[in-house]
Amino acid sequence: MSPGTRVGLFLGAYFAANAVNGFMPLWFADRGLSAASIGQILSVASLLRVLAGPQWGSVADRLGKRRPVLTGAAVAAAALALLYLPLDGFGALLMVAAGQGIAASAINPLIDSLALALARQGLMEYGPVRAIGSATFMVATAAAGWLMTAIGSWLVPWLLAFGYGAAAVFSPFLPEAETPPAAPRAWAGLALFRIPAFRLTVLCTALIQGAHAAYYGFAALFWRTQGLSDATIGLLIAEGIVVEILLFARGRKLVERLGPAGLTACAAAASLLRWSATAFSPPLAVLAVLQVLHAATFAMQHLSAMLVLSRAVPPERAATAQALHAALGYGAPGGLMMLLSGFLYARFGGLVFLAMAVVGGSALVLVRPLRGQYAMAPGPRA
Repeated sequence: MSPGTRVGLFLGAYFAANAVNGFMPLWFADRGLSAASIGQILSVASLLRVLAGPQWGSVADRLGKRRPVLTGAAVAAAALALLYLPLDGFGALLMVAAGQGIAASAINPLIDSLALALARQGLMEYGPVRAIGSATFMVATAAAGWLMTAIGSWLVPWLLAFGYGAAAVFSPFLPEAETPPAAPRAWAGLALFRIPAFRLTVLCTALIQGAHAAYYGFAALFWRTQGLSDATIGLLIAEGIVVEILLFARGRKLVERLGPAGLTACAAAASLLRWSATAFSPPLAVLAVLQVLHAATFAMQHLSAMLVLSRAVPPERAATAQALHAALGYGAPGGLMMLLSGFLYARFGGLVFLAMAVVGGSALVLVRPLRGQYAMAPGPRA
C-alpha cells in the first residue's frame, strides 16, 4: 500500500474512536453519575491532554521516530477503554478517563506531524489523506448514534476499544519519515516560541478554532429553540463536515494560491460573518448557507497552520511543534472558551455567538505579520 493509504487507514481508525468518545457522557450518565461529575471527569481528561501532548511530541522527536510512540499510545488507549467495563464509581472512572486522556493526547499531533513530513518528502498529499479522518468521523458518529439507539449505551467502551485497537493494528504498518533525532535539550518546546511564524500561528489557531466552542457546545440546543428538529440539526452539522472534507480533498490549488496568511484571513473573516449571523436566529435556508463556511472557519485555518509548521519549524522538532500547537491552539483555548460559552449561553442565549465572532474575527489583525514572517521562514513548502 502507498504511504498515503497506510496513514489514511490509521487516521480512519483514530477518528472513528474520536467520534465514539463523544458518546462517553451518555455512558457515564447511565452509570449514575451526575452532570457535575461528568463535567469534572471530562475537564480533567481535557486538561491532561493539554499537559501530556507536548511531552509525547518531545519523546518522538528524541527518538526521531513517531511510529513506536503512536503504537504505544493506541494500545494504551484501547486497553483503558476496556478497563471502563468492570469499574464503577466516580473515582475509578475518573482515573481511567485521566489515563486515556494522557494516552490519546499523543495520537493526533503525531500522526499530523508524520503526514506533513511524508508530504514534504513528496510521498503523499496531506489534504486528501486528512479528509479520510473527517469522513470517518462523520460516518462513525452516525453509526454509533444508530447503535446507541438500537442496542444501548453499554456498547460505547467496546466501540471505543475497537477504534483505538484498529489504530494500534494499523500503526506498525505506518511509513516512517526521515527525521533526524533531536538532541535532548531542556525547554526545547518553549524555544519554538522564538520562531515568530510559529507564535503567530498558534495564536491565530487559538482565536479561530477557539471561537467554535459555542458551536460545538450549544448550537444544537440553540437551533432546537428555533423549532428545528433533531434530524434537521444533524443534517446541518453533517453539511459542515462534508464541506470540510471537500476542501481537504480537492482544495490543493486554492490552498497553494492563498498561502497561510490568505487562509487565515479567509478563516477569520468567515468566523466574523458566520457567528454574527448565527446569533440572530436566521431561517433554515440561511443557516444552510452559513454551514458552508465551516470549510473556512475550521479547515482553512487548520491547513494554514499545517503549512507554517511544515516550513518554519526545524524537522527534528516537528512532533513537539505539532503537540504544542494542538495543546495551545486547540485544547486549552477550546476548554476555556467552552466554559465562557456556557456562562454566556445561560444568560444571553444565542447572543453568545457574537462573542465568538469577536474572538475569531480578531485574528484578522495577525494576518499581515503572519504573511511577513512566513515569507522569511526557511525550508521548503509542504
